[in-house]
Amino acid sequence: MAESSSPHSASKGRRLGRGLTSLMTVQTPIEVQTTPASTELDHAGNNGIQSIDLLKIIPNKYQPRRHLDETNLTQLAESIRRSGVMQPVIVRPVRGTSGGGGGYELVAGERRWRAAQLAGLVRIPALVRDLSDEESAEWAVVENVQREDLNPIERAWAFRSLSEKFGLTHGQIAERIGLERPTVANFIRLTELEEQIQGMIAAGRLSHGHGKVLLGLQLGPNRVKLAEQALNEGWNIRRLERAVAAETAAGEETAPAVATPLRSAAIDDLEKRLGQYLGTKVSLNTDRTGTRGRLTVEFYGLDHFDGMMSKIGFTP
Repeated sequence: MAESSSPHSASKGRRLGRGLTSLMTVQTPIEVQTTPASTELDHAGNNGIQSIDLLKIIPNKYQPRRHLDETNLTQLAESIRRSGVMQPVIVRPVRGTSGGGGGYELVAGERRWRAAQLAGLVRIPALVRDLSDEESAEWAVVENVQREDLNPIERAWAFRSLSEKFGLTHGQIAERIGLERPTVANFIRLTELEEQIQGMIAAGRLSHGHGKVLLGLQLGPNRVKLAEQALNEGWNIRRLERAVAAETAAGEETAPAVATPLRSAAIDDLEKRLGQYLGTKVSLNTDRTGTRGRLTVEFYGLDHFDGMMSKIGFTP
C-alpha cells in the first residue's frame, strides 16, 4: 500500500475521497498484541504502519459523528478479538509534539479505536500523518461519508462546520468530499430546520427528502406540527409535498396584497453565483424597476462571518 500525500499537495482536480480510500486500504488483517510488550510494527514490511499505545490517542475534535451504535461497536470489538484490526486508524501528532514521542489525535477510524479498547487491546496499528486542522476535519468527514456512517443531520452539520470554521464554499466542500455542489447545499440547509425535526431525521423516523420538503415552509410551530403529522401518519414524500403546497397556498390567501417585484433570470443567476462565492445562502430582491433592492447574506457564526468579510476585502 503506497502512502498518500497531503490532500492539498495533490492537483486541484483530485478529490480527497479517492486519496483517503487508497490510503486506508489494507489487504490483510494486522495482528496487535493485547499486552504492553507489543513492539512497533516494522515500517518497511507494513507500509509505514506503526503500533501506537491506545492511551496516547485522543478523539478528533472535528469528528462529525454524534452517535455511535453500542451494539455495532460491541460486534466490532468481538471481531477484533478474533481476527485482529483489519485496517489501521489514521492519527496526527498533537500540536506541540513531533514524531511518535508525544500524543496523537485521531483523524479517521474512531469506531476501530473505541472497539479496540473494548476488545482489551493496548496498542493499535496506525498511520501517522502531519495534517492541519482543516485537513483533519476533511478526512474525518470523508471517512464517514464514504462508509455511509453518518445520518443526514450529522452530514449536514459536518458540511456546515467545514464552511464556518474554514471558510470553504459549497463547491469546495463538494469537490473535496466527492459529492455534487447542490447535494452539499441541500444537506447544509437541513440545519435550518427546528431541533425537533432534525431529531426526527437523525433518528431515521423522517427521511432527508422529508426534510427538504419541509424547508418549503416558514420556520415556526406550523412546520413542526406538519412534520409530526407526517411522522405519525406515515406520509411519504409526495404526500408531504401536497400538504406543504396546501399550507403555502393558504398562507398566500390570508397574506396582505403587496406589489411583487419583477425578477429576471439575470438576478437569479447573480444570486446563485454570489452565494457560491461566499459559501452561504444569499437573497437578492429588487423593486419593480430592478434598479434598487436589498441584499441579504446569511452567516452561521463569527468565524463564518469573518471568512466572508475577508473574501470581499473588508477588514473590521
